[in-house]
Amino acid sequence: MKVLVVHPRFGVFGGGEFLAINVMQALHEMGHDVYLRSIDYSEEGVERAFGIKPSLAGILPLADFKPRFRKALALQRAISVKRQRGKVARTYMQFDQVWHTQTAYWVESPPGARLFNIFYDPTDIFIIGSIYSKQYTGESIIRIPSSTFKKPYYYFIKRILRTDVELRNALSIPLSRSLEVTLSKFHYPHTVFITAPASLKFKPGLKKKQVALVTRMTTHKRIEDFLAIARMLPQYRFVLLGAISETERRLMPGYADNLIKVKPSNVDYIEKRLWTVPEVLEESAVYLYPAIEEAINISFMQGCGAGCIPVAPDVGGGAELINKLKLGYTYTDLREAANSIAEAIEHPKWSPQEIRTRAEAFDEAHFRDNIKSISKGEYPLSREN
Repeated sequence: MKVLVVHPRFGVFGGGEFLAINVMQALHEMGHDVYLRSIDYSEEGVERAFGIKPSLAGILPLADFKPRFRKALALQRAISVKRQRGKVARTYMQFDQVWHTQTAYWVESPPGARLFNIFYDPTDIFIIGSIYSKQYTGESIIRIPSSTFKKPYYYFIKRILRTDVELRNALSIPLSRSLEVTLSKFHYPHTVFITAPASLKFKPGLKKKQVALVTRMTTHKRIEDFLAIARMLPQYRFVLLGAISETERRLMPGYADNLIKVKPSNVDYIEKRLWTVPEVLEESAVYLYPAIEEAINISFMQGCGAGCIPVAPDVGGGAELINKLKLGYTYTDLREAANSIAEAIEHPKWSPQEIRTRAEAFDEAHFRDNIKSISKGEYPLSREN
């Protein structure tokens, strides 16, 4: 069987790229010929970053998106992608299955091939807006925006990309229970949720009174909350391991630099990749994940694999992971977060090894088994499909 994986951007070497690698490896282990379509894939870079060399039958190119204007970037991107998508989709006739592992922007109904879409970012279907400030109950936490401008703007982009039509022709695979509910709300065919793969190569070390966060330096990661909590706890060291791509620097000029300028003195900012400084996770007592996202964050899971006590807002993917692990702390405001961190550091309820043992349920082997089952049509679909 010939299979194509579409992952346009590979240069960040983050959780999405680790997920794509594991999809490719799972399909290869099934005996399939796996091809990748990407803009910037580097075999050497992937092997250096993840210690894995995916077995690929071939790499197919994609043209890079280069905006002409600073305004209306989503619209410009949609037009550019739509132009390419038709050309790319004609090549799908060569494949039995097509897997999209990064963005629904590229989902196009493939002639003759079965289409799969890994779903971990609801903004891809333009559900952009505020998140309910309430405890996670299993229902979707994303609202459609109320802005009178955004509604027609994003509706127009969805029409260009034919998002509704294409996702009704795909089988989406949500990476959290909340994302599963979101897909059900829009009646897109999907499986029951699976958990993203977490590399557990980072193991518990000698723990220090230290709090870690591994993140891309973007606005939706709520890094400001991480810094605000650090100011409340000057007696502890906070380590912010950040990364920002050239594209993100262009789209958010000065954002990361301005954050670092105002960080408190007990926050150390390190702009390196995690594999070069594993001690950030291995020596930290707590992993603070301040973002409110529907997907379960891979770096957050890696922190648990390294024996860090997880702390996150009481809504979103972070809370869902804590509920699954049955350990850690959730918070409703920053003061509660600071109190929970102090409690976790001074009076830990769980040993690092106990946390790691529970995190092993989310390793890449379990994820690959789920991908194989989905590929063979053996993984359960949502009840409404």
